[in-house]
Amino acid sequence: METNENPTTEATKPHQRLYLSIDEIIAKMKLAFGNATLPEIFEPMKSVGYTIDRINGLNTKVSELEILQQLQKKEYSEQYEASQTFDNARFEIDALYTKHRSLAKILFKSDVQTSAVLQLTKTKPLAFGNWLQHLTNFYAQLITSPELQTKAATVGITAESVTAQKQSLLNLEKIKENQRKETSEAQSATDARDSAFDELYPLYSEYIQYAKVIFVNNQALEAIGVKVKLT
Repeated sequence: METNENPTTEATKPHQRLYLSIDEIIAKMKLAFGNATLPEIFEPMKSVGYTIDRINGLNTKVSELEILQQLQKKEYSEQYEASQTFDNARFEIDALYTKHRSLAKILFKSDVQTSAVLQLTKTKPLAFGNWLQHLTNFYAQLITSPELQTKAATVGITAESVTAQKQSLLNLEKIKENQRKETSEAQSATDARDSAFDELYPLYSEYIQYAKVIFVNNQALEAIGVKVKLT
């Protein structure tokens, strides 16, 4: 099953183009199997093999799927929060670096060697790993060279701000690791949810198909979530 939240169900007629969320499908399953023990539903459906044990088993699977769906939502919420934390932290660091880089370009415009050391003539990478290395080099060079640091301070690139940026970059690596962990957990939760859904949905679909044969145009179908057109 696809990991998006709006799969097209097998029971959907092509011309209807109905798209149901997983939550909506689970609700339909809960209704169908929850009411499967009603006498007017249960007795006729026993003729096609839906014993009480079988129905109880299906209800158990629905409950397990519902728990997995809730866990998937929780994990994706945590992943989103971790991603927002990372994006905000990176944006803040990058904004200050952009200012520092622009100031340094003016300050060292006639110093080819320093410009090369600080990578002022290189294009700032976009990929996180290369971006991180690029910024780390800039601040590390300033920290390890008292002469460069002194010159940089004359245009507002203070030792305090350089040290703070260096620490922020170290913290950002930890934030990135947490984001990766949350992403992995979210994907694992999705895989588990999808696996349970893929196992249960055909059983639900089959139950509904049998019911439609057993209860042709019977209002009893409404109890398991099948609309009946009044003639």
